[in-house]
Amino acid sequence: MNELMQAAAQALSAHGFEVYTVATADEARAKALSLIQSGWSVGVGGSMTIRQLGLLEALEADGHKVWWHWTSPEEKPVVWDNARRADVYLASANAVTRAGQLVNIDGTGNRVASMIHGPATVITVVGSQKIVEGGFTAAIARVKREACPPNASRLGLDTPCAHTGKCNEAICGDDCMCRAISITSRPLRGQRYVVILVEENIGY
Repeated sequence: MNELMQAAAQALSAHGFEVYTVATADEARAKALSLIQSGWSVGVGGSMTIRQLGLLEALEADGHKVWWHWTSPEEKPVVWDNARRADVYLASANAVTRAGQLVNIDGTGNRVASMIHGPATVITVVGSQKIVEGGFTAAIARVKREACPPNASRLGLDTPCAHTGKCNEAICGDDCMCRAISITSRPLRGQRYVVILVEENIGY
């Protein structure tokens, strides 16, 4: 584990997050699954990390009801509402600061809403490339540079970052997905907030 990940893990733990550090994606998947109790329903936020880990297939194979708008047949608002009411919410973070803050940017707000005021247990899986040396400004720069362009391109959005790979908020129109920004410095009262940091690069 590099020094930056170790520092972030220590800061997150000091702030009340339940932190695990693992070396590989396989270990991250196993750890996440071990934290989800039999019979629990699972809400999932839009996340390439969760998809790449194969957690959806593993959860469904274990008999869990999974609410994920990428895969569920129901209308998105129905899925989002059920995901928010699930026993556990599974997602990633767009960035983690050295000081132990989770930073996220959302287009519809369902993911950040569920992570902040949703299930009593939240599990986030974060690849090492998302940990930034600086604070909030560095975290936002990282998201707009590394995460937004591939996400916008994947979704077929008509945004500057999808076309050029660079953010230009001044001319970003209705397809803009940078609409809600959240900074989580500590778990909410009564919330179990798990952060699994992975030494490998996973997701955007």
